[in-house]
Amino acid sequence: MVSPFRYLLVIAAIVLGANCEVADAEQVIVASVAAAGPPRLFESREIHSTNLAQLKQWRDVLARWQQQRANALAVCADDVWADCEPEEWADLVRELRDLPLREQLERINAAFNRHPYVPSFKNWGEVSHWETPFEFLHKNGQCQDYAIAKFLMLRALGVPNENLRLVVLRDTALGLEHAVAVVSVDGEALMLDNRIPRVVPVSQVHHYRPYYSTNETDWWLHTVDPPPRAERHRALKAAQPFPGFGLANRERNSPLG
Repeated sequence: MVSPFRYLLVIAAIVLGANCEVADAEQVIVASVAAAGPPRLFESREIHSTNLAQLKQWRDVLARWQQQRANALAVCADDVWADCEPEEWADLVRELRDLPLREQLERINAAFNRHPYVPSFKNWGEVSHWETPFEFLHKNGQCQDYAIAKFLMLRALGVPNENLRLVVLRDTALGLEHAVAVVSVDGEALMLDNRIPRVVPVSQVHHYRPYYSTNETDWWLHTVDPPPRAERHRALKAAQPFPGFGLANRERNSPLG
C-alpha cells in the first residue's frame, strides 16, 4: 500500500513545478519524514525533514549567498555590485542592529517592500531564479526574493535559524503562488509579506495555504485539512471579479506573485 504522504508529495511536485516553477518534482521528495503533528503555520500540519538535499534552489541560493558575503570586502561604489556589499544592506544592518526585534521586523519589511516587483524572467531569463539579498538589492525581484532577503537580513542581525521560515504557499483569494518570510517571536508566528505593508500574525491570515517551508537546516511539507463549507464559500466569493481582477488573471501564468 502506498503511503498517503507519497500522494501528497506527488501532488505538491505537480503544483509547484507546473504552476509556479518554484520547485520541480525532486524538490518535494522527502528522504525521511516524521508523523504529522498538531496544526502549525497557516492552520496546516507539518511533515518534517532534515534533508535539504532535495531543495536545490534553496541550497543554491544559500551557497551563492555565503560566497558573495565572503567576497564582499567593501561597500559597493556607484554602479558596482559584484564582490562588494550594497550600501543599502550595510546601512540597514548598522541602523537595525540594536533595535528590538519587533521594530526590526517592521523596518525590514518596509525597506525591502519599497523595491519594485520585477519578474524573474526579465532579470535572469529564467522563470524562477531565486536571488540572494545582494542580487535583489541590485536588480529587484519577485516574491520569493523579497522573502529570502528578509530571512537572510534577520539571520545577519542574529535571529536564530530555528525561529525563521521561508514559506512557499498558495494565495487562495487570488489563485496565485506566493512566498513569505515567517518569524517566531515570543511564541507567536509573524509574517513579512511583500503584498502587505505591515508585519502581521500568521494566525490572522486565512487565505494562504502553504506547500512547504524551510530554514537553513530543515524543511517541512505542509498539509491542510479540507476546509469547512463556510470557508470554501468565502474563498469562492473572494475569487470573484473585483477591481484589478484582470491583472490578477494575467499574473496567473507567472511563477510567484
